[in-house]
Parts: sequence; structure tokens; C-alpha cells
Amino acid sequence: MQRSFTLLYTSFLGMCLGSSFPSNINIGGLFPTESHEYEVFRFALSHHQDIPKLVPQVDMVKMGNSFSMTYAFCSQFSKGVYAIIGLYDRKTVNMLMSFCGALHVCFVTPSFPIETANQFVIQLRPELQDTLVGVIDHYGWTKFVYMYSSDSGLSVLQKVLDTAAERSWLVTSVNVETMTEASFLKVFQDLDKRKEGQIIIDCETERLTSILKKIVEQGKNAKSYHYILANLGFLDIDLTDLRKGG
Repeated sequence: MQRSFTLLYTSFLGMCLGSSFPSNINIGGLFPTESHEYEVFRFALSHHQDIPKLVPQVDMVKMGNSFSMTYAFCSQFSKGVYAIIGLYDRKTVNMLMSFCGALHVCFVTPSFPIETANQFVIQLRPELQDTLVGVIDHYGWTKFVYMYSSDSGLSVLQKVLDTAAERSWLVTSVNVETMTEASFLKVFQDLDKRKEGQIIIDCETERLTSILKKIVEQGKNAKSYHYILANLGFLDIDLTDLRKGG
């Protein structure tokens, strides 16, 4: 996530320097309550003190609360921000897109990509649907479990299920947000009974870290299991323990 914000800042700065702007430019930031992404945002802007000076306007909000997001967006707009950098939630993303289009405010985000024709929304995270399907096809998986988060994995899951229907794949989808300890164990028990071990995990980094820890604790990182991590954030996760099993 920090890499995304660093790249975002560099790109936006380039656009600013190539246009006519006043001496101070207000850049909005919408970040989840109790998160630390805003610190990276402030740090990046603090290192640019030349003219034009980029001034952060940050609001910490509950991403899934429509009232909080509406209030925060209106607050940002009243401060005269040229653009808003931040995250969104599946419960409020449509509302946020509508505001951006109606008020002509550019929203730049590293959140999970969505299909939109809104010219004021810039999505930093690439779409992985076709790439993931290509990886599955490359390894010849026809039966596998797909663990997903409803925050980020629904669009990818839909693509996988559509492809599965076309190619007669057998896919068992599991929502990790509703998965209990017992249901987690049952997934692997069923795989063991069928002598199968192909699993795709598509969720945010924090939840992915928790799932991988459980996999190691249950000894499900053996050679008989094969995992595809459908999240670019896995590059920032220590996979040493997961690899030890084979």
C-alpha cells in the first residue's frame, strides 16, 4: 500500500508541475479510521515544499458508513481540494463514484478495482481477472477452492465462475468473512477426502496474513497443497513459514 501511495504522489506531482496552479494546492485524503496510510500521505506531501506547495486535507472515516463518507466528501469539497486520494468500501463505492462525477472531483485510489466509465476516478490497482484465469489455465486446475473477501474478491470470483461454467471447472467458493474456525478446518477435511489440494486465496493483505498463519498452524502447507495468492500485497508478506512445509 505504501508503494502505491508513493507512486501516486509522484505521478500527481508531475501533473501539477505541468499546469498552471496557485502557490498552494489542497489535496484531499480519505482514509479508514485507525489506519496508518494517512501518515504516508502526509509524509510524501511534506517533502514537497516548492511552489506549488501541496497541502494535505485529511479526513479519517468509517469506510462502510454512508453518512460518514458523505460528510467527509462534502468537507473535502468545501476546502477546495483539487483531487482526493484515498480508499473506498464496497458499501459506499457507488455513492463515492456519483459524487466524483457530479462535482468533477478527481478521486485516485489503490483500492480494489471496479468497472466504471467515470473519468474522474483513477484506479491504481490493476485488474487481475484475466491474469488469474490465465494462471489457473496454465497449471491445469479444474477442481479448486476459491477463498474470497466480499470487499475485493467478488468481481474476480465472478470472472472465475463464468470461466468455470464455460470450461466445466468445479469451483467451491468460500467467503472468508463468514468463515469460522470450524468451517476453515472443514474446507481442508473435504479436500483431504477428495485427495485434492488446489486453493486460491483472494482477500486483503491483513486477512490473507491471518489465513496463511492458520494454514501453517494446521500443517496445511505440505507438498500435497498448492496455493495461488490472488493479491499483489503478498509480496509484502513473509512467506518463510508457509514454504517450510514444502
